Amino acid sequence: MPWRRQPVHSAELLSQWQSLGQGLQCDTSAWRAEGRRLIRSWAHWPRAYHDTTHLRACLRHLQMVHAERPDALHDAHAVALALWYHDAIYWPWSKHNEERSADWAHRFVLSQELPAALAQTVHQHILDTRHIPGSLTGDAQWVVDIDLAVLGQSDAVYGQFERNVRREYFFVRWPRYVAGRSAVLQGFLDRPRIYGTDWFFQRYETQARVNLSNALKALQDGKSSA
Repeated sequence: MPWRRQPVHSAELLSQWQSLGQGLQCDTSAWRAEGRRLIRSWAHWPRAYHDTTHLRACLRHLQMVHAERPDALHDAHAVALALWYHDAIYWPWSKHNEERSADWAHRFVLSQELPAALAQTVHQHILDTRHIPGSLTGDAQWVVDIDLAVLGQSDAVYGQFERNVRREYFFVRWPRYVAGRSAVLQGFLDRPRIYGTDWFFQRYETQARVNLSNALKALQDGKSSA
């Protein structure tokens, strides 16, 4: 069996998962078991960035949005579920992580006899975290902006993010990694806006562009983040 790290923030995350279940009137033994299953998955090798720390950061940003913009979300439960599942399956060499994570979420939501419309909304929100350029609206844009919040964090936090992404792609030789990672960073910089919601744009857009530009320059200068 592939190695799993001991999940960090487990107690906090399980408490939040239980609260979500209570909000959906689904706080059953099956619901709690799913929370434990999710946390184990989020701690699965070879995660270094896409782990329980990222999940916790996403949920904390959701809490911040709730506190400052209580009417911003149309369906807060769907957004929370999407964040819980958006990287539930993550293998760096796979191109189907979001699809498989979305399918997992869809199956579980239906298994809890929750509305099919909720299952479908969660499914689509997770697919939107593929970050394909295009126009998003409503809750989908909030999900995507929350997932990308790390881009606009402090230089220290962003630097650790880049190092952890490199650790996840340990199997890619450095020249190929530089080419692929540079394309990703440049793709975000080429967008008119990285963040679609004004709330995230006003807080993180400027710093995100500084971070991305610095990371791109470091790669082009041949500086390894390993």
